[in-house]
Amino acid sequence: MSHRPAIGTITPSSNRAVERTLAALLPYFPGIDSCVARITFYGSGIGQPKDGYDAEPYRQAAWQLGHAGVGVVCWNGTRGAGLGLDADRALCAAMSDAAGCKATTASLGTAALLKRLGAGRIGIVTPGPAAAAKQAAAGFGLSLAGAKAMGLTDNAASAAVPPERINFLARELAAEVRPDAILIWSTNLTGWMTMAPLEAELGIPVIDSAAAGFWACLDALGMDPTPAAKLGRIFAC
Repeated sequence: MSHRPAIGTITPSSNRAVERTLAALLPYFPGIDSCVARITFYGSGIGQPKDGYDAEPYRQAAWQLGHAGVGVVCWNGTRGAGLGLDADRALCAAMSDAAGCKATTASLGTAALLKRLGAGRIGIVTPGPAAAAKQAAAGFGLSLAGAKAMGLTDNAASAAVPPERINFLARELAAEVRPDAILIWSTNLTGWMTMAPLEAELGIPVIDSAAAGFWACLDALGMDPTPAAKLGRIFAC
């Protein structure tokens, strides 16, 4: 019996937004199944080293997702940009070996999208400190035009930030620095619903990081993302 294509997502243990994002996006792709696993991460350096990844939990999660026959495994977390994308590439190699399929991350997906969109100056809305935005931009090898940082120290609190707050900060950022693209930079922010309205209002691409992770899975599977094009430019490029 042949299986429907499936994506496997690994999310931080403190995350409340990735599964909501998947639930919102999957109806546009009725032929795709979704499986989710968690690794221990509930704050900066809590459950994971501050300067890298403890690869073993990711291997274990990917191995288990491989039991479901997924076609790709995705670490839908944003740490990789701050660590440097080579860290995510190495993590993907470990996850791919464990799961027996392709592997990607939200940060690698975002890097690919920024390249396709021709964005050289980025603006970042982050729930954490401004330093996190600077580290992410450096990891992407791009210029940080500006950032709006909420200063939250509890990762779980990010999921409670209302879309209206995200919209407000993105508008301020666009008015102040006019970046080539704006990143909603935490997979624990519910930002997927802000992309299309902000793009229509501001005239620049807006990338929600959790949605970028989902896009990266579609790209890895060679699947057409355009059924969700009305949700944002990332699904039309």
